[in-house]
Amino acid sequence: MRVTRIALACAVSLASALSLPVIATADVVEPPAKTVSADASPRIAEVTRISDREVLLDIDSPAMQRTMQVKVLLPADPSEPRGSLYLLDGNSGQIEDSNWLDPNNGNAREFFADKNVFVVLPIGGTGTMYTDWQEDHPKFGRLKWETFLTKELPPLIEKKFDTNGRRAIGGISMGAEAALMLAQRSLGLYDAVAGYSGCYTTVGGFGKALTDLVVINGMAKSEQMWGPVDSPAWREHDIFANADKLRGTKVYLSSGTGLPGPHETLETPELARVLIVGGVMELGSTLCTDQISQVLRDNGVDVTRSAQPVGIHGWPYWRDELVRSWPLMESALAG
Repeated sequence: MRVTRIALACAVSLASALSLPVIATADVVEPPAKTVSADASPRIAEVTRISDREVLLDIDSPAMQRTMQVKVLLPADPSEPRGSLYLLDGNSGQIEDSNWLDPNNGNAREFFADKNVFVVLPIGGTGTMYTDWQEDHPKFGRLKWETFLTKELPPLIEKKFDTNGRRAIGGISMGAEAALMLAQRSLGLYDAVAGYSGCYTTVGGFGKALTDLVVINGMAKSEQMWGPVDSPAWREHDIFANADKLRGTKVYLSSGTGLPGPHETLETPELARVLIVGGVMELGSTLCTDQISQVLRDNGVDVTRSAQPVGIHGWPYWRDELVRSWPLMESALAG
């Protein structure tokens, strides 16, 4: 069986844990006012220089039928072409920025300060799985994230910046699942993919429940995304069934055990909730990650598995994993 009885029992706990907080602000957010024709060509409409190492791009997306915002961190040394690393947020992502840039979350500006890479940070994917939806979202409008991220955005990035044509993608939690899914569905687009504390199943009762939790956070239904359960769209997005499509792509997968570690102290805000909710969620991630790692290896995929003895579902541990995964990602981006 794809999901063990232990994992299934954990899913029930995980569902209960995830239903406690209201993470997203989707109920008060409307799509941007500027609309883009579906017949237009993708283009960078505006470039705003935030600092000498960071720019904000306003991108007219015919797929999304609106202007999307993407932030890009520039390489420390611009003297030669560099690779591009796309980083996806999780289900607690903001609507107006990327949690990867928040000093209390991903702290990406500091980590990449001396790195030679273009870091591409899409904004606003919470509750969407970064996929193409069959129906318009009740709050976000047209959602064609896969088309935007894999077909519209990379050519614009590579035309605007001095890239070397090599790409990697990574994500945390929901974004981890999306990163693997996008890599499978866009063969040859990414040279490496990293999943930090993801859960990678979308089929069966367990997978459907997890998928429902993601989109409920965005105040929608999973059927609006891929149609009726067991329809072709659900099978086409099954990471397990499409494991062989990641052959030739370097894969890094990480998780902790759910046990508290060095980042939890008596001064940690809401410590009890952090330990219980974050611990249960990370235990679920570990079970999921162990399973997909084995399936990928059975299909000839090059997998690096980082299984840490402690760690809950939270940004301090994802920052640690970004550090651990960087040598693999850097090697893939360098060619």
